[in-house]
Amino acid sequence: MFNEDKLVLADKLKNLRKSFGMTQDDIAELLDMSRTSFSKYENSAAVPPLKVLRKLSAIYNVPLEYLIHDEQPGVLRFNSNNDNEIPEIDGDSLKYFTQLTHEEKILILKLRLMQSDKKKEIIDAIENNDE
Repeated sequence: MFNEDKLVLADKLKNLRKSFGMTQDDIAELLDMSRTSFSKYENSAAVPPLKVLRKLSAIYNVPLEYLIHDEQPGVLRFNSNNDNEIPEIDGDSLKYFTQLTHEEKILILKLRLMQSDKKKEIIDAIENNDE
């Protein structure tokens, strides 16, 4: 049976990943799962559990509601009436992100998944390294 909601979510996930210039392997690694498991989410073969949706929300820096519902998130704007179109982040953020090296992208996306106290430790370590 065809489920339109699953297709919309799958399209959103695929479009977001591509807009970030990432592969399924990259995102699967961040989610600590196999590429095959992640590809099921992008191909409407499976619906990600809430825990995975939360991580994807953090990775792509979009509200969880954007992934779950057909609502447009406040930080993103769409150039057309098509909700499945690749969203543009305000300003040139996405442009600059896509120009980063693969390693820099992975580092930033992993940081998004960290707890605040761990992020602070890393920032402190980087700042102390500069001295």
